Amino acid sequence: MSGDEQYTTLTERDKEDFSRLVSLLYEQTFLVRDVWDLKEHRMTGNRDYRFAERNMALLKGYLSVSGFEIQVDGRRGVIAIYNKHNRNRMKVDKFTTYMLYALRLVYEEQMETASMRREVVVPLREIIGKLYTIGVMDKRIALTHLQSTLNRLRKLSIIARVEGTSQDMESRWMIYPTITIAVSDDRINDLYARLISGELKGGVFDEDEQSGTGTDNGGADENGDGGLADDGAEDDGTDDDETNLAADDLVEDDLEEDDLEEDDLEEEETE
Repeated sequence: MSGDEQYTTLTERDKEDFSRLVSLLYEQTFLVRDVWDLKEHRMTGNRDYRFAERNMALLKGYLSVSGFEIQVDGRRGVIAIYNKHNRNRMKVDKFTTYMLYALRLVYEEQMETASMRREVVVPLREIIGKLYTIGVMDKRIALTHLQSTLNRLRKLSIIARVEGTSQDMESRWMIYPTITIAVSDDRINDLYARLISGELKGGVFDEDEQSGTGTDNGGADENGDGGLADDGAEDDGTDDDETNLAADDLVEDDLEEDDLEEDDLEEEETE
């Protein structure tokens, strides 16, 4: 049956859901099978993921026309799209790149020690601490930049807020298995090699290493590496005035009260 014929067999509601799903994949790249429901405070099945599974052949055919392919990891429960022509690549600042590395490392460490639980939930303090442990950060992190980065990664279904706020170092965050596609094994192995050799001194990338591997509106690549591309910008979201601060000081950046309220509003709107 051709793609056109498959589409005509859908109900009107399924056609609307299909259109919405395609737009969603272009926007956020990833779908995860089980998501955290903040209101119910528990894991729930993602209906968009189930719909994609049921209509995978049609979805693949439709996306292929626009140059996109689908990557499915049934074991982890992740669906991602990538552009086979290596187009539509998202550029992110260095701080977001560092956060992705830290999230992948924390995820792997937690999975190694997990028994029956498949979900990885950690305090924000542990994620931030990892940035300093691996040596990619040695400066104070501005709270506004941290919040915007966390919100961006939430929209991409890489993390989810379980409790607390992004202003609280004790807030708890779930790291979705999408991080294994956003940062590939090759990338993380390269990071480990640099750590062992002592090559890392305040940054992951050299100036000639800015091509990245991800895509905007289609984040994985054909090699299964969906790490979002570092834009090579000098701004890494840190405060140049203070260095080597303790974890307690990482997010105290003297924000005005109005700034905090605006950030809270933005965070709620992304849920």
